[in-house]
Amino acid sequence: MKREELLIQSSSAQRLAGWVRWHRALAWVAGVSVLIWGLSGVMHPIMSALSPKVNPLPPAAALPATLTPVALASLAEGRWADKAHSLQSVRLLMLADQAAWRVQEARVDGKLPAARWFNASSGAELVDAETQQAEKLARALVGDAQSEIRSMTRVTEFGRDYPSINKLLPVWRVEFARDDGMIAFVDTEGQRLAALSDQTKRTLMGVFVLLHTWAWASEPVKQIGISVMLGLTLVTMLAGLVMYLIRWRTKTLRPNQPRMRRLHRQLGLIAGVAGVCIALSGLFHLWFSRTPPVVPAPAALANLPQLHAIPAGLTGLTAVNVAGQTLWLVQGAAKPMQGGEHAHHAAAAEKPNPLPTYLNHHGQVVAGAAELHAATLMQAMGVSAAPIQSIELISKFGGEYGFFQKRLPVYRVNLANTAQSSWYIEPATGQFSNLVEQRDRLEGYSFAYLHKWHWLDGLGKTTRDIILASFAAANVVLAVLGMLLWRRRRKKSV
Repeated sequence: MKREELLIQSSSAQRLAGWVRWHRALAWVAGVSVLIWGLSGVMHPIMSALSPKVNPLPPAAALPATLTPVALASLAEGRWADKAHSLQSVRLLMLADQAAWRVQEARVDGKLPAARWFNASSGAELVDAETQQAEKLARALVGDAQSEIRSMTRVTEFGRDYPSINKLLPVWRVEFARDDGMIAFVDTEGQRLAALSDQTKRTLMGVFVLLHTWAWASEPVKQIGISVMLGLTLVTMLAGLVMYLIRWRTKTLRPNQPRMRRLHRQLGLIAGVAGVCIALSGLFHLWFSRTPPVVPAPAALANLPQLHAIPAGLTGLTAVNVAGQTLWLVQGAAKPMQGGEHAHHAAAAEKPNPLPTYLNHHGQVVAGAAELHAATLMQAMGVSAAPIQSIELISKFGGEYGFFQKRLPVYRVNLANTAQSSWYIEPATGQFSNLVEQRDRLEGYSFAYLHKWHWLDGLGKTTRDIILASFAAANVVLAVLGMLLWRRRRKKSV
């Protein structure tokens, strides 16, 4: 053998010995880490498949075309006539078979009182309408019109039973008297579901949170602890892959090794790359995903809303602040709105996501109100450093605005700045939903494609989940084999 070949083999052997030491020294740490995150990762698609199914809400009924709603100033014995700033939100919609005002008063001593409902034709207060609407929503979403309601509680802050990941507040907690412990959290203002769970989901979620996200730990412990364990796991996985490459390159792979060692090597080659991608993207997500900025709460209505006429075909109207005046945001229409010199709005309705329509107190379309409203919302949140580049209406979850954001529809306000900032704001409530900048998109794509494998979405969610869970399970088996080999080697050395 030539001297150069001997030197190459000697150098490779030295490098190989170093990687072997790292791989064996960290075997237990990596094994425990993979067991913790691998098993809980396998649990996630199972938990998703076993979660209670959400039923779609029936289409909202249209407001009567002949309705002339009673003035808000005359409601509640005129208590709001001279105190417009005391109203947080006002909506006109159908409640059962009658048109009704839903009035949300502003916070008092930091607490938001329960909404009040009034008959839009007579002005009479509809007692218990808020709880009745919460029950109606819960039954429709669960698909259960028969079971008794065990309890109904208004939730005004996040807690263990309703964590902050659900985002929406206040909500109603509706518990059904069923063997599966079904609980629905519903938002009566937005007429939507906040969360739905049964005993199976709560049990699995408890285990998932305990093992996978470490929500039980304080932030320094969580970030440092997960980082150390994932970092050492990555070193171990990379050491194993490098060991294989060195042996393959120097042609020192021995086919006559014990079966467990050969299986560990083969499985490591197949599942190891997937394990590295999942662990690395998880670590990247831990360090580079950021908490959304704290913004001021939506302001109360600047003026007491008035409404003298309603166009036909609308299912709901919401009073909103637009540049110092109060306009009505159309939240549902049987057909695109048209109106005199503003008929160009009908052409806009041909687009996939046209901006919503706004009406004045006479029920007339106000041109350019959507753009002005978005600018007003941005100004109210203190965002005025960069000019607005474009405004879009997002009406379904997808891409960088996922289902975990909860709120729809929202404006996506794109700013003309170097960070390429996109602010997501719900026009009906004025609530900030999310901020995405270029650095967030990089982290989001890494998490979506390397951690959750959304590049397999074309195969369907179930197929994608099965493939991802299979590779996670393969890494668990790989870790168990590695720990058994480590234990066997320790026994021989004693």
